[in-house]
Amino acid sequence: MGGDVSGALVKHQRNLALDEPHGRIRAFAPSIVPAPLQTATYARTVLTASGLLRPEHVEEVVAIRMRRQRLLIDAEHPRTYVVTETALRRPIGGVETMTEQHLLLLALAELPHVTLRVLPEKHDPPVIWSCGFTITDNATTVEAIPFPLALPITDTRHYLAHFHDLFHAAHPYRL
Repeated sequence: MGGDVSGALVKHQRNLALDEPHGRIRAFAPSIVPAPLQTATYARTVLTASGLLRPEHVEEVVAIRMRRQRLLIDAEHPRTYVVTETALRRPIGGVETMTEQHLLLLALAELPHVTLRVLPEKHDPPVIWSCGFTITDNATTVEAIPFPLALPITDTRHYLAHFHDLFHAAHPYRL
């Protein structure tokens, strides 16, 4: 893979980390656990399997995601995540990786400023989104798995309405 795409993805992950401490965040992830909620092993597995990063960039992006997670833990602003049940059941990295991932999600869901909701597999109408999205106070970013691809959306009304519907159809996270 050419360095341009891989390097651009690393740069975008850095930019996301700069935005994390500012304001409210609402995110929907249809296929995988959102990046700030991932364990290092889960992130490494997803990043490697994507084939989008050169091997030398994988550890750099894992480190960025772990810094984003520390920002999440220390945040004062509300963070709300909706994940699909399908994403939580997908055996990324095997049983040990998924057990570690679920334990981290349980711990993060206990934080007073974090709301984690799970959209059931049998949601009606079915949610068929190949991309997730993140809504901040300043922008909405559409995310192609496993990387946000810097597609800022200026009119966020559709995404806010859709997130509201997803949130209310989802259940609190628990094992």
